[in-house]
Amino acid sequence: MFKHLFTKNPYKCYLSTQQKLWCETFSIKFHSKTSSERKQLGGYEYEEDTSGFKNILAVTNSHLEIKETASHKKLEVNFEWLRENCRCASCYNGVTNQRNIRIFDLKTDIQPTTFSLFQNTLKIGWNDGHHSEYDLDWLRVQNRAEDIPAEILWSGDMSAHVEYVAASDVKSKEGITRLVKSLLDYGVGFVTNVKHNIQSTEEIIRCIGPPQKTLFGTMWEITNKMEHLDSAYSNVALDAHTDTSYFIEPAGLIIFHCMERNCEGGKTLLVDGFRAAKEVELESPDLYHCLRTVPTEFQYIEKGYHLTSLSTMIQHSLNGRINQIRYNLYDRSARQPLQSVLFYRSLRRLAAAVRKPKAEWWLTLEPGTLVFINNWRVLHGRSAFYGQRTIGGSYLHMGNFLSRARSLALIT
Repeated sequence: MFKHLFTKNPYKCYLSTQQKLWCETFSIKFHSKTSSERKQLGGYEYEEDTSGFKNILAVTNSHLEIKETASHKKLEVNFEWLRENCRCASCYNGVTNQRNIRIFDLKTDIQPTTFSLFQNTLKIGWNDGHHSEYDLDWLRVQNRAEDIPAEILWSGDMSAHVEYVAASDVKSKEGITRLVKSLLDYGVGFVTNVKHNIQSTEEIIRCIGPPQKTLFGTMWEITNKMEHLDSAYSNVALDAHTDTSYFIEPAGLIIFHCMERNCEGGKTLLVDGFRAAKEVELESPDLYHCLRTVPTEFQYIEKGYHLTSLSTMIQHSLNGRINQIRYNLYDRSARQPLQSVLFYRSLRRLAAAVRKPKAEWWLTLEPGTLVFINNWRVLHGRSAFYGQRTIGGSYLHMGNFLSRARSLALIT
């Protein structure tokens, strides 16, 4: 019965000369012949599922609109985008995950001549003679408004909330998922019981992605012997800051492993930069706007290197959410910022939010423990120390971290 019914394709609607043509389509339950009945709508036959679920499909001159009446959600897709993103074998290489079709291969007046929506599949016949099929779930994913879950803002000691994953577990899917999710939620995660050497440190880091090579090397060891002209390579106290603010794109993650600790002091400081920024936004929106729009220059200078980056201290993603803070009072150059009076008011306000004692998380990194830090979000520092302290670690590119999160289905 159903096979015969659908070979005639009663769900196909033909575009009229009207600006918009509406048609309703309903899902079918094949396990029961009595669950549906054939009906007519504007001269076109459709099958109604008595469960009551339905989509409403609207067609305009430039796009399709699919509305779910149960959830009131609307999906709007452009004709050119639909045609360019056909996933048939001639248009898309499913092995390399690359397009075969090129934008200049498409008609400038591309339009559907026929369309149908049935059982979560949208079928379109185009005026260039091509036919395409699209899964509605796939269309929804490609038209998502957000792709990264909202972060959990925090203050103070978060040891009871962030993840501590044993080195023996981090190579498992469950273990690495816990670590990456902790980084997405809080910007911090730990790996414990790591052997006290740089090779084991690198092995753990590679569970997320390849270490990022910089002027400091791929894997580095920080002591107080001033191997580089950076205060990190000393024993002085460091206020909370982000690293590599002088890069065009700062390092995404920073990883520290205390491989040797024979000293007094040297505690690690962590501060949620997004929470500090949110405080400024809520209490002083004009100052927050300044931090988003007025750039300042960061720099790093040593023999053979003079790195600079002119950037705002707070950046938002295209969806309007904060996704990066560059906060390093040590590395700001002498270049005078525009709107200096307002800028310095804004900088002082942000610094006050960062330096609140209740916002600080102080901890002692013991040998064998790695801390992973989202360098675009969480500020780090340390107290002064006396004696010998060796920190191994590396940076990780943000793109590689997000790739790992995506491969674990934690983001889309």
